[in-house]
Amino acid sequence: MQIIQRIPFTIHHFATLGSTNDYLKTLADAQEFTCVTADEQTAGRGRYTRAWHSAPGEGLYLSVLLRPKAAKVSLLSLAAASAVAETLQAHGGSDIDIKWPNDVLLGERKVCGILLEAVGNETSLRVIVGIGVNLNHTLFPPELSETATSLRLMTGNEVAVASFRDTLLQRVLHWYQAWQQDAQSIVQRWQELSSFAYGQEVQVMLASGQLSGVTSGLTDDGALRLRLPTGEEQIILAGDVMRLRRH
Repeated sequence: MQIIQRIPFTIHHFATLGSTNDYLKTLADAQEFTCVTADEQTAGRGRYTRAWHSAPGEGLYLSVLLRPKAAKVSLLSLAAASAVAETLQAHGGSDIDIKWPNDVLLGERKVCGILLEAVGNETSLRVIVGIGVNLNHTLFPPELSETATSLRLMTGNEVAVASFRDTLLQRVLHWYQAWQQDAQSIVQRWQELSSFAYGQEVQVMLASGQLSGVTSGLTDDGALRLRLPTGEEQIILAGDVMRLRRH
């Protein structure tokens, strides 16, 4: 294990871990901005406990500990997605998009997944922000080959993982501080970066079934507003969004 200082972040870097989020959870007394990274995850996961493909040395597998004292913690997921999108842009990415709530896309294919996990209670809340970014992957398992991509595949250039990490951490810090001062700046920035925010015909898979409609922005808490064919507005708190037709 290697300790890397990137003020205010302290990074615990490993060659291999099961899950960076799980390891960070075990550091009960860790200070805010403690990070865990690994060259490889053997049990990486995303939302709904889905497995995350964490090839050795080809991606950034990062977890960051935050100890927020403000409300609307759900917006931190959108803040992390915005930070990733801006970092991809800074490192040569184009055709960048965010699918609600926090799947970052390059050329309509997934390049990053984000998983937020809250530990503790309101008086001692710890939020672990897990971020997995495909950077130097050139091949994916068959089940992902049509839906996933990497920054290298899209730009043709090898990516310096440490440089990408450092840029991303500074963007995470920027949006975390912005969230503390003006939570609505997070919603505004996400809507600027995402083509899914307004006027997109989508299908949303819910635990109770599915809905189709047209997106009409986010609520103050980061939930998705969906205009149904009946004209009624439905607020989506959780679900999988699929674009039906791009506008």
